[in-house]
Amino acid sequence: MREKIPSGVPGFDEILRGGLERGWAYLLKGGPGSGKTIFGLQFLLEGAKRGEKVVYVSFDEPKEEVQLQAESFGWSLDHPNLYFIDKVSEMDILTSDLMFIDFDSVSEIHSLIDSIIRLEELKGASRVFIDGMSILRDASKDPSIYRRIVSSVIRFLNSKNITSLIAEELVTEVGREIISYLTSGEFVLEKVVRDDGEVFRIVNVLKYRGGNAWLGKHYFDITPEGIVVYPIIPVNAEKKVEKKVVSTGNKRLDSMLGGGIYEGSDVLIAGKSGVGKTNTCLQVLIENDRRGRAGILYSFEESEEVIAHRLETLFNYRPSKLVVKHLSPYGMNLGRFYRMVVEDVETLNPGVVAIDPINSLQRMTLSAEELTRAIELLASYLSAKGIIILQTFEVSQAADVFHFTGGGISYLCDYLILGRYMELNGELLKVIAVMKNRFGDHERTLRILEIKSGEGLRIGEPLKNYTGLMSGVLEKV
Repeated sequence: MREKIPSGVPGFDEILRGGLERGWAYLLKGGPGSGKTIFGLQFLLEGAKRGEKVVYVSFDEPKEEVQLQAESFGWSLDHPNLYFIDKVSEMDILTSDLMFIDFDSVSEIHSLIDSIIRLEELKGASRVFIDGMSILRDASKDPSIYRRIVSSVIRFLNSKNITSLIAEELVTEVGREIISYLTSGEFVLEKVVRDDGEVFRIVNVLKYRGGNAWLGKHYFDITPEGIVVYPIIPVNAEKKVEKKVVSTGNKRLDSMLGGGIYEGSDVLIAGKSGVGKTNTCLQVLIENDRRGRAGILYSFEESEEVIAHRLETLFNYRPSKLVVKHLSPYGMNLGRFYRMVVEDVETLNPGVVAIDPINSLQRMTLSAEELTRAIELLASYLSAKGIIILQTFEVSQAADVFHFTGGGISYLCDYLILGRYMELNGELLKVIAVMKNRFGDHERTLRILEIKSGEGLRIGEPLKNYTGLMSGVLEKV
């Protein structure tokens, strides 16, 4: 029976569906500054705090430099269960006895292998982190020699049931990737720069033999507490058996929607800036608050104070259970936002979650496809728990060329509400219409929308004698 052990990196074990397999070797690759040493330290310190004997073998950085990195996170290499083996001096061409130019005699190879596997500190060890194996690769005249060295070390560690993490610099030259097949897992730490200059940190899980892992790229941050991974993967949620229709708190909006909003549904509110998208969200959140349920609003454009002022002046309401989080898309990745929502939902058990606007999420992702997947997973998770999700989307096109894609996610929504500016007799008006109700019929008319201080949303009678929603100019029939 195989045993999984925690990696020590928050979020990473979820990707591996439980953690690392004990007694197996894993390859950790990345360029300078990608976080390999930090990852390795977390791996070792997790074992140390569990009472395991752990060993750090460094071919690249002396203990003093590693200690400085550790201290920046509040860690120490002086843990009684942690042993540090400094082999940097052996790799120094000025002081080492190894013949780096040839490095092909059997005796030299055996000597180097023995200098690792016969370390006294490895006896009884549970975890080993080997940092700087690429130093040996660069010193080897023949790639087959490096392969023999690494395979011998890995076989020895596996035979002792030691879980090992081997760090290597990422290389692109053909023929130099010779260690990958020797390990049971391969993880690559990357820094990805988008065209607009935004930088994202990614861990790419290329291989994992310990089960059905979530292979591919996942966001991570280097925080003051170390590396934190934010996997965008399905979250198990106990399904709510019975879902009922709830009111928005506005009778005419309910009528337009076909009676209200089903619990667990996805509502997309689209339109240009200023047409009432945020206020429509607030209307639903207020009614949810009146029902005694918690609500969450993730606001990317307005602060908590501005939202509170809106609620008080426009709606004459002070919510008791509404949580407003003002976020900036700059410096945040989509994975962190995804995990934030999941954690908030598990903590607060809200009736409604609102994201205003989802356009901001585009700045937090590497691709539109990834954003669509994240929203789909969030909607599925919230739907299972019977939580309504409101998403506003700011459109730039005229309505006659707007295909209701909402960033490629309109097909996911259950309700689609469109807000527009319309001209009527020389006056610019706000008009609202419901374009979609997945669960049944809905009103197919236009109504004038007004935002009145102390009243909130004031929705007029259907404009049955007018046409022109898609053109932007109302005409009397």
